[in-house]
Amino acid sequence: MEVKLPKLADGVEKGDVLNVVVKVGDMVDVESPLIELESEKATLAVPSPAKGKVAKILVEAGQTVKVGQVFMELEGDEAEEPTTEKKTADPQPAEKPAAKKGGSKKEIKPADTPETKPQNTPSDDYELDDHQPPAKPGQLIAPPSPDYDEVLPAGPTVRRMARELGVDLRNVRGSGKNGRIAVEDLDPYIEGYIAKRGGVSAAGGVAPIDLPDFSKWGSIRTEKIDGIRRKISEKMTQAWSLVPHVHHNHEVDITDLLALQKRHKARVKELGGALTITPFILKALVICLREFPNFNASFDSRNGQIIFKEYYHLGVAVDTPGGLIVPVLRDVDKKPIVQLAVELNELADRTRDRKVGLDELRGGTFTLSNLGGIGGGHFNPIINTPEVAILGVGRATKKPVWNGEGFTPRDMLPITIGYDHRVIDGADGARFIVRLADVLQNFEATFLGF
Repeated sequence: MEVKLPKLADGVEKGDVLNVVVKVGDMVDVESPLIELESEKATLAVPSPAKGKVAKILVEAGQTVKVGQVFMELEGDEAEEPTTEKKTADPQPAEKPAAKKGGSKKEIKPADTPETKPQNTPSDDYELDDHQPPAKPGQLIAPPSPDYDEVLPAGPTVRRMARELGVDLRNVRGSGKNGRIAVEDLDPYIEGYIAKRGGVSAAGGVAPIDLPDFSKWGSIRTEKIDGIRRKISEKMTQAWSLVPHVHHNHEVDITDLLALQKRHKARVKELGGALTITPFILKALVICLREFPNFNASFDSRNGQIIFKEYYHLGVAVDTPGGLIVPVLRDVDKKPIVQLAVELNELADRTRDRKVGLDELRGGTFTLSNLGGIGGGHFNPIINTPEVAILGVGRATKKPVWNGEGFTPRDMLPITIGYDHRVIDGADGARFIVRLADVLQNFEATFLGF
């Protein structure tokens, strides 16, 4: 019996083999783990579909396996391949239907006609829209050549961009009033244009470049890029290349907040939590996200809309031996600080041990990256797309602060808000970070309702 990789979760089409749990000759039961797979930084166990003996192992650690690929063979009575009834007659090939009235999105290719590709679309994967005239049987559907002298609902800027991209505006659906074409309607074509010219691909990678032979100047060593590092590379490249980032720095006086933390730290530890400054920041963020909902959103360029989320699932970046992983704390708005401290401590431990589930890495609405435990001041974090904002936190330091009469030592925390300028303007970015500082500096008063 051939064992194929099943679909383990929505959107998971492949993974890297972390470990082969069994060996040839082992007896396995139904649902016994066969291999451990890494996908999207989560570890997934692939179970056996039947009882039997392992006859052959076709993969090894580090190998990438796709859904539907055979990775193992089993033998035994219960591991026999299912039989299928032989068909009595070969099915006759169906006639190719003519295009429906109103046009078709699929290219109809006659058997004896060589394949041709439209030259005025930015990506070979783009489909034509329904504005095409009806096609005759056997006729190739191709977009008409651009003729911008005709009346089209688009302004000069859109027309110029379309010419540079090679886009026929008659194939673009306008999202504006009366079908007027806006710059945003060209976003999918821009992405395809960049990908064709060695920029960011749909998978988030970049075109490889030729490197010199570094061994000419001294000794070197190489390491194979593992699954986590490859995923980080793809995700960060995609986010940095496609999202217009803006970063805004500030400092927060957390002297009183640290005193509050110190008073309750031991008691929270008895409950299994770690009362660091992170749970306080998470609660403060929820207050700000409620007041500024555009920070708890996603930008949908394909459909020309902004998606506002009315839930608060916050991702917290965790430093692991394998690389950066961002598990998600659900419903932060509904949980007290003590519960968040306990859950965060447990979630971070499982993340470092690579025992976090795939669902625990999905669904975040905002991300916090706190490097204060390591050190350093302000830094500019990359937005964890499809989110539109991220908060970076450095290490607090003692600084002399003027109180109106003299300088006093205060604990000042460096924070940086990074946001997507397509959704958030600079003024809102400033208001958000000032409000966040106000909540953290007056934490007790804020939660008492003052």
